[in-house]
Amino acid sequence: MATLSGGATRKSKFALSGTVCRILAGCTVAVFLISLLFGFDYHRVATYELRWTTGDVAGFDSYGPNVDKNGNRKILVLLPGDQPRCYMISYSNDLLTYLSKQNRATIPLVLRLNYSFGKIYSFEVVRIAGYGEGANTFTQSAHSGGGNCMDHLAR
Repeated sequence: MATLSGGATRKSKFALSGTVCRILAGCTVAVFLISLLFGFDYHRVATYELRWTTGDVAGFDSYGPNVDKNGNRKILVLLPGDQPRCYMISYSNDLLTYLSKQNRATIPLVLRLNYSFGKIYSFEVVRIAGYGEGANTFTQSAHSGGGNCMDHLAR
C-alpha cells in the first residue's frame, strides 16, 4: 500500500490478499510433502515364488541359445504374469542340478525392488532361497511381447 497526501492509502495492483497468500503457501507445502513421500528413490526386499524352466522346454522362443559355449543349459525364471512374458536367464548347470533336486515347478527368489515416484523401475536378485546368493547367477533379463515387466512385480 502506498500512502497518499492527507493520510489516505492506495492498494498496489500487485498486492495479494492474505487469503490468497495462505492458500498458495498451503499448496506449496502440500506439494513439497507429497514429493518427499513419493519423489525420492527407495527400495524394498520381497520374496516371490516364480516358475522356472529350461530354454529347450519353455514352450516359447526365448532370447539366446539353449546351451552356452561351456555346455551349460539355459534356465529361465519367469516373472509374474503371462503377457508380456518376462524372464531372467541363467546358464548354470549347478543351479539346474539344484532346481532339479528340489522337484518343484517354482523357486523362491528374493528380489530388491527399486522405486521412484511410487513405481518400480528396476529389480535385482538378492538370493535364491535355499541356494545362496543369486546376484551373479542371472546374466540377463528379457521379455517377449509388449508392456512393462515391472508392473507385474508391483502386484
